Amino acid sequence: MSDSPTVHLVVGWDHYSPSTAALRFAIDMARRLHAHVHVVHIQDLDDEPLDPDCDSWESQSRTAIAAAETSARAEFTTGDVSWEYHRAHGPAAVQLLGVAQQCDALMVILGSPRGGPASALDTLLGQSVSHRLIGARRVPLVLVPAL
Repeated sequence: MSDSPTVHLVVGWDHYSPSTAALRFAIDMARRLHAHVHVVHIQDLDDEPLDPDCDSWESQSRTAIAAAETSARAEFTTGDVSWEYHRAHGPAAVQLLGVAQQCDALMVILGSPRGGPASALDTLLGQSVSHRLIGARRVPLVLVPAL
């Protein structure tokens, strides 16, 4: 790609299938719009080993975090889309919005909520990432159905 993209897309990334669908959608949109993709992985408990007292806890944690980045990198195999990977800590909606504002993103792309009791509880407690981004009213949000 000869020209530097002027359009930016932000996509939330984790190791679940809705996130993979969102990343693939973002890559497709980036090709169509000649956009740069910002893949944002918010580190959470899913990235941590189960036993924090384990001698190899830090090593296992680094391995899990690296695996998430490797999985994202594998989706960009054709090399025709400009992208970068962001690792963040803290509330997902805040981190995604921060990256989106920093790069003046056209949109934030997320996988659809996983559903079930945990998802309903997140919504009730105000922890739903999509609901918090909608409430922020700063950048358009696209929810992509799971594969």
